[in-house]
Amino acid sequence: MPASLIARRSVVYLLLALAVLVVAFPLVWMAVSALKTDAEIINPAAPLWPEQPQWSNIGRALSQAPFGRWYLNTAIFGVAATAGQLASGLLAGYAFAMLDFPAKRWLFLVALSGLMVPFSAIIVPMSQLLGDLHWLNTYQGLIVPNIASALGAFLFRQFFLGTPRELGQAARIDGASELRVFWNVYAPLARPVIAALAIILFLQNWNNFLFPLIVVNTTEMAVLSQGLSVFQSQFTTQYNLIMAASLITIVPVLLVAVAAQRHIIEGITLGALD
Repeated sequence: MPASLIARRSVVYLLLALAVLVVAFPLVWMAVSALKTDAEIINPAAPLWPEQPQWSNIGRALSQAPFGRWYLNTAIFGVAATAGQLASGLLAGYAFAMLDFPAKRWLFLVALSGLMVPFSAIIVPMSQLLGDLHWLNTYQGLIVPNIASALGAFLFRQFFLGTPRELGQAARIDGASELRVFWNVYAPLARPVIAALAIILFLQNWNNFLFPLIVVNTTEMAVLSQGLSVFQSQFTTQYNLIMAASLITIVPVLLVAVAAQRHIIEGITLGALD
């Protein structure tokens, strides 16, 4: 192997190693801080690894908050919202790509405009609407406003535009309805995109903080991202317990991300090739 090629590969691997270190260090610091005392976390001169790991911090964090209920709320919200976003995005993307109807282009631009409006701009009317519907502190209040997905509609439209129209035309000639054409012909082709988008949306919904904050104001209906605030009061902050609780919170997300990274890469690569 030429020396120049070895040198280039060495530089590439070194840069990748530095990138991994930069990305992973906050996670490592959080995990280590979960085993420290508050004094060690605050002290900038303290070593990275604690002298006496406080393994009891995880148990204390679990005992001071109803993590079981919060896990249930977050799972219901994350799974239901993700399923709704996938269904709406898949159907909208297919319609914008494969069907002809009046003002299709303008309606697609209107749908995309939802990606350009920051959520902070609609917090007040959203909270007022949910209050009028008596949906505050309810599962439907958490899930229903998150069902529509402009991102999903855009990604699936781009994917379906790259699929052969002859497949659908052949199925229609054989007597298949439009719904059957969508479900049996085109939807199976989109499985890599569905898998990648499902993982991305689930991670996003699991970590969602701002929207549940305006919908939920009771401990019973709180999600995990909100629940971390119980370790912080007006005068004190239990940093070690916050780190321990954060570690407990991200474990499912980390496992999903690691197990499904192949689907994420495959779906993104497929969209890029199309």
